[in-house]
Amino acid sequence: MKVLVIQIKMIGDVLASTVICETIKKNLLGAEVHYLIQKNTFPVVDNNPFIDKVLFFEPQEHKGFLNLYRFGKSLKKEQYDIVIDAYCKWDSILPAYFSGAKTIVGHYKWYTQFFYTKTVVPDADCNATANAYRLLLSKTALGKEVEMIYPQIHLREEEKEKAKSAIKENCDTSKPIFMIGILGSGKNKSLPPKYMAETLDLITNTKDVQLLFNYMPNQLEEVKAIYDLCAESTQQKINLDFYAKGLRDFIALQSQCDALIGNEGGATNMAKALNVPTFTIYAPWINRTSWNIKEETGFYDIVHLSDYYPELYQKHAKNYKALAFEWYEKLKPELYADKLKAFVLRVTK
Repeated sequence: MKVLVIQIKMIGDVLASTVICETIKKNLLGAEVHYLIQKNTFPVVDNNPFIDKVLFFEPQEHKGFLNLYRFGKSLKKEQYDIVIDAYCKWDSILPAYFSGAKTIVGHYKWYTQFFYTKTVVPDADCNATANAYRLLLSKTALGKEVEMIYPQIHLREEEKEKAKSAIKENCDTSKPIFMIGILGSGKNKSLPPKYMAETLDLITNTKDVQLLFNYMPNQLEEVKAIYDLCAESTQQKINLDFYAKGLRDFIALQSQCDALIGNEGGATNMAKALNVPTFTIYAPWINRTSWNIKEETGFYDIVHLSDYYPELYQKHAKNYKALAFEWYEKLKPELYADKLKAFVLRVTK
């Protein structure tokens, strides 16, 4: 049995869909599982024991109907028995269809019934929607119930040791070390700079910790602007110069931290996949339950505007994307100060 799982684009999505690979591998004895992703997301699936082969989707090379048709025909050579399309956009729908697989599973839309042999309708209101959707795809492909699992990142021991050495050389390991998701994937997914600075002040006033920032070199000016807004006592606890230069290095570095605190995004999903506690500040227009897992444990905590202003949300959160900046102004750190302090103390016992 040969199975292809398709998940193009974002790092968090690619990581999330590894549960499909794991579920298929555990339930189909001897199955060969291939995973189609984009190259920049490979670090989150590297060394995953439930993936036999990684294929790469090249956005420019495979652009347009004719190229997608050709790509799908090239997949046909693999003779897949099952294709599971977790992305469900034309870049994946057409290659999945032209792969010639007997079973093609994906998200139900009025037109996908012409391309998939089985479709699913996700539960938009359940907790951990993103994870539940992928397990539903797996269940539908297998035709039976599957166990609840969550994404995991599989680091090699040498990668962990390298990260430990780097932290020892650059940080005061006598103090708890927190990774900070200082910026979101866009401005409309990032807490306003003044509020992020206040959040960092709250952390350092609660516990004597060391803060590391997750950012790319081209984001340095934005990061410095937040740093400059912090109290001087907080600035002294921030190691601004020490950061991972590659995604896999960041993952290894994150695995050695006591927690990740900050904006919701790929870094949060990676921390959870490493079993590192997280305190996540969601953008007002992102659905609170979409990526939430194990909140009841107290080690994967969430802050969302709807927690404090539920009356604002008369429709699904995504309908308020245009109000992101206006509504972010309502999410003042004083609202979640006690919750943040409790989290910091809980994970540093």
